[in-house]
Amino acid sequence: MRAAIYYGKNDIRVEERPIPAVGATDVLVRNLRGGICGTDINIVKVGAGNMGISLGSEFGHEMVGEIVEVGAGVSSELKIGMRVGINPIAAKKVGRPKSLECSGFSQYVLIEDAALNVNLYEMDERIPAEVAALMEPMSVGRHGAFSANPVSSDKVVVLGAGPIGLTAAASLIAEGITNVCVVDIDEWRLSKATELGAVTVNTTSESLQEGLSKHFGEINVYGKTVPDVDVFIDAAGAPALFETVMKIIKPHARISIIAVYKADVPVSLPQVMSKEVQIKGASGYTDEDISKVVEHLNNHHNKLSTLITQVYKLDDIQAAFDKAIEAKGTIKVVVDLT
Repeated sequence: MRAAIYYGKNDIRVEERPIPAVGATDVLVRNLRGGICGTDINIVKVGAGNMGISLGSEFGHEMVGEIVEVGAGVSSELKIGMRVGINPIAAKKVGRPKSLECSGFSQYVLIEDAALNVNLYEMDERIPAEVAALMEPMSVGRHGAFSANPVSSDKVVVLGAGPIGLTAAASLIAEGITNVCVVDIDEWRLSKATELGAVTVNTTSESLQEGLSKHFGEINVYGKTVPDVDVFIDAAGAPALFETVMKIIKPHARISIIAVYKADVPVSLPQVMSKEVQIKGASGYTDEDISKVVEHLNNHHNKLSTLITQVYKLDDIQAAFDKAIEAKGTIKVVVDLT
């Protein structure tokens, strides 16, 4: 099979590798599409071999494919020809530590101890393969959004219109939470949020407080007017933006942090205490998140297709990464492995 191999900074090569041998409890999947994740981008930009992908390794962890071989001891629920999304955290016995090396940019991937709704999720063949590859990143977005325990009446703000922020917003809207606002500085990315059904604030043209007050109204807190926002989902990782949120947050509001911050950020503990603000981190996803996302993909894939901005063939994967790293006119860059 042909597989993309990571060799360091901006150095990805397509090579021939053996197709994995299938054990009694394993399943072999022929990959159809693999998505480029922000984590992949950061590792390829840096070029180190100690950030989750080893030098000389197959890699990629956002993928959809079809089962082509089933081990003798695998449940009859998993059948040859079934289209499946893959949970990379559970795909190998080693688990999460090697999930970034799950062979998402290889033509075939071996799923160890294969089980339906554990590491393989059946995907409706009506979903375009590129959109089906959103299963893993959208599960991250959904997990972050719902870690704040939103309810249908909540006014929710998603900070950041990248892939995770937009999939968080899409998950909220798909589950009946319609008062969703996405905040960013890129008007083109914000147009994608509008297509998903969210309202938007561009902080290059208005302040965060002005924009949120316009959409959701204001309340008076200790003599100061602040936006009437119940939940903030931080998928931006912008320290200045987070500090602004803490200055304008209302009592009993909740904050969920999905973003990967590169440095410590000051937090106003007097604000947290006096307003009883809840701050919670969110990493990865659960089986429930994935199942909900598969349901969303089945029912809303036409809207979600707006998030797929470029598709490259496997032989052009270095160009795909170059485009993803450039981050101009991109949301989700996908690799076609067929």
